Amino acid sequence: MDPVSIIGLILTCCQVGEKVVQLCRNLANVNSQIQERSLTIESYWHTSKLQLDLLRRIESVLDDDLCGLLDGLLLQLSQKLSKADTAVDKVTNRHSRGRTGLWGFGSKAQKMTCAWKMGALDQIISDLDTWHRRFDPLWFMVMKTANPLVDAALARSQSANDDRSNGRAISVAKNPLTVAAGMRHVLYPSANRLKPRFLAGVRMEMSEIPLSEAKKGFMESERKWYIIDTVQVGSFARARNVLDDVSMLAVKLAQADPFAFGLLNCKGVIPVQSQLIGSSASSPSSSPARSRLNYSSFQLVFRLPENLSVLQSLRQLLLNSDEHVSLSRKMRIARELAKAIHYVHTFAFVHKNVRPESILCFENNEGASRSNAFLVGFDAFRAAGGGTMMSGDISWERNVYRHPSRQGFDPAEKYRMQHDIYSLGVCLLEIGFWESFVEYSTEEENSGRPRTNFGRTYYHFEKWLDERKIGAGEDSIAITFNALALSLKGYLVEQASTRLAPRMGDRYAQVVLSCLTCLDEENEEFGGSGSETEDVGEDTVALCFAEKILSDLDQLSMV
Repeated sequence: MDPVSIIGLILTCCQVGEKVVQLCRNLANVNSQIQERSLTIESYWHTSKLQLDLLRRIESVLDDDLCGLLDGLLLQLSQKLSKADTAVDKVTNRHSRGRTGLWGFGSKAQKMTCAWKMGALDQIISDLDTWHRRFDPLWFMVMKTANPLVDAALARSQSANDDRSNGRAISVAKNPLTVAAGMRHVLYPSANRLKPRFLAGVRMEMSEIPLSEAKKGFMESERKWYIIDTVQVGSFARARNVLDDVSMLAVKLAQADPFAFGLLNCKGVIPVQSQLIGSSASSPSSSPARSRLNYSSFQLVFRLPENLSVLQSLRQLLLNSDEHVSLSRKMRIARELAKAIHYVHTFAFVHKNVRPESILCFENNEGASRSNAFLVGFDAFRAAGGGTMMSGDISWERNVYRHPSRQGFDPAEKYRMQHDIYSLGVCLLEIGFWESFVEYSTEEENSGRPRTNFGRTYYHFEKWLDERKIGAGEDSIAITFNALALSLKGYLVEQASTRLAPRMGDRYAQVVLSCLTCLDEENEEFGGSGSETEDVGEDTVALCFAEKILSDLDQLSMV
């Protein structure tokens, strides 16, 4: 990618963007509603300009494939800003004529003109918001570039922004330079190892979240509720690595902006002492070799997102919600789940447990029109480059979300990022149909938890499989577990190909198919699953995911 192309687009965007902001400022004195919209546009542009200025400084060290995607998005921004320039210029001209008496103050015509102005500004806000949703995943991939020039340029940009702001800098949470610096700090820590905040001795009053991997915890000392996600230490082999992974995950998720990442912000970690060792807990940061074996589990403590209250797991929604849930709500959940998986991978982890029990759906008091979904359920996660246990199970409620190569007691392949993408595809299929692939019956006697059932989806698959066996003349032939796993994938792919488009549209169906076939040799977008493509880099997979999955879902989610 020619760097002149990117730099030229950045300069064009900056020139037109500044003009649009100035035109909006000229309108801001009309009334409070227009002033509020003008300030929103100015805030969006301030964020954009900080990001563009940094890109201009570091374009020489960016990957060519990443530059190609950035080039396309910068061209889109240039077009959106040119469109905004034309629209605001027309509004400004009409506003000027109104002052000369063409539109009488207080007249019906003036009110119509005011509504037109607000509509024009609302469209600009919508365009900028849509662009940022597509740009932000690439922005954070830029921050993964392992080059000292990025750190130097980031420091200069932060200093220049502080000097220009004169005390009017945007909040830390919304400043892209601050968030970017925080991400680089945890991705490339200095010699002094980053340590999470351990909350030893903290007492939590636990409360179940129905059909969820996570729980709610009430911290009496703070009088606040938190989300608690437990990571079991398990076997000795896992105990050797789990503390390192949990520590790094907690540090990285402490930088998470929930609404930007789809991941809850981590307050810290509560170490749970193994009963076999005793009740006294030593600090996990001291005596590492001993502490790795002294703890039976670690509880990740996540802050609740602001202004959201009503909480349900996606599984609970799928089982109990009206089947005629709005298309907008389905698309919002789908988009935010895909975004969350992208940022788990950006933070250099694989999740390994993407399913509706691991997805929390929050609503504010105004109802589902303002809902958000967040990914939890980190009990099986690990560092993307770390070792894997190569163990599993044969439970339907988990295997239906697993790629065939990862099913059963002895999975055939080491876990990769594409396996999370496959799980996403199953969840997107479930969301599209708005029917649960797993059902629950009465509570188990010992745990008091609902017991999983196969449910309608399993029996539909079983019938589909029988029909295929009869058609092939193999009705009496027993099917192996591996063949059954491959058949399940074939069934889900067929469902996405035939039933999904009438409900969700062709483009959504294609997104689901791309996810379900992301490890197929024929799917060149993600590198396939042949031996010659197993070493496809994580960044390549992430770029493909951003371009083929996130981009399409964003374009479908203009809500």
